[in-house]
Amino acid sequence: MPNYTFTARDGSGQWHNGTLAADSASDLAGTIRARGWSLVKAETANDAEEAAPGKSRFRRRGILPATSFDVEMGLRMLSIMLDGGLTLMSSLKTCADQARRPHMAAIWDDVHDRVASGMTFAAALSRHAVFPKLVVQLSKAGEISGTLDTVLDQAAEQLERKRNLMVTVFSAMMYPTVTTLVSFAVAAFLVIKVIPEISSSLIASGRRLPAVTQALISSSQFVNAYLPQIAIIIVASVLGLAIAYQFEPAAKVADRYMLKVPILGKLLRLSGTTIFSRGLSMLLEAGVPMIAALETAGSLMKNRALIGRVESARRSVLAGNSLTRPLAAGSEFLPMLHRMVAIGEETGTLGSVLNKVANFHEKQLESYIKRMTVLIEPVMTVVVGGMVGFVYIAFFMALYSVSG
Repeated sequence: MPNYTFTARDGSGQWHNGTLAADSASDLAGTIRARGWSLVKAETANDAEEAAPGKSRFRRRGILPATSFDVEMGLRMLSIMLDGGLTLMSSLKTCADQARRPHMAAIWDDVHDRVASGMTFAAALSRHAVFPKLVVQLSKAGEISGTLDTVLDQAAEQLERKRNLMVTVFSAMMYPTVTTLVSFAVAAFLVIKVIPEISSSLIASGRRLPAVTQALISSSQFVNAYLPQIAIIIVASVLGLAIAYQFEPAAKVADRYMLKVPILGKLLRLSGTTIFSRGLSMLLEAGVPMIAALETAGSLMKNRALIGRVESARRSVLAGNSLTRPLAAGSEFLPMLHRMVAIGEETGTLGSVLNKVANFHEKQLESYIKRMTVLIEPVMTVVVGGMVGFVYIAFFMALYSVSG
């Protein structure tokens, strides 16, 4: 049975060095975890498991930036390797070697070097914006409790859920968005190109045209006469809205209004309730304090109205009040959330209750998106077909009128 010289860290950040006999590195890691420590480095007398601190290879960061998917894959690898008995240092180097993009590999190298120099794993992650606050908080809780492998797997699962949720919402909005853009393109082509060419021959006949046809021709003439001005107004309006959205007061008003739009609002409230419930549940179950958990859960969302409601709840809890009342004070989240939170606070099972709320609303969101997709497709088809059909009908009526 070989002797291992190890370096470990406990929940308070204290370093521990020593020598233990173990059948394998996996057995050594289990013994260290049983003491409530996190194994950072281990080596035998014959073969050092780790390279010296600060000796990680120089890597080019590359052109493509690291993404949430790269973080997710790295966290899963770390969880598997830590659970299998590898040390944190060795696991970080393996993540760097197997990273999908050079930029992510360089980040893992930097995390490795910071941990080797004495920084905690969570603090090293916080130095890079690519790691969400949720991952940092869970890692911090995992280091304290000695369950880093478990919480990293949970963090990766949360990132995967969020990614799938965003893909689902994006896919649902893609069809109506593309169809709307195509509708505007078809309308512009008809008004600018097709209608003027056809109308010239009809006007030359000298016959009186039907009112529908005349209105269509007059609209086309107006658009062609003032096309540069119309284009400038449209571009200026879009830029103005984009600039206004950068200011916090205007952005809050816009985000609050978006929650009230019939279809989009329901979609945003469902996704916001799901993300908030899931994130807060994971943080509380991992042992993160309520105040820090609420702050981190609020950072998971993009809508400022939802963020404001979470911040209101955080201030209420900080003042010694319950979480239920501030969540129930507004309509940003769906009603089931604050009612289930009240039950969780009474029974002391808030983490598990929030997980059930997240599962329920996640299924509701998937079902809602499927229903909306089925309904939107025929509606957009009718809209586009109606635009083209209106032009055809107007000019067929004109042709019949000209032919007597």
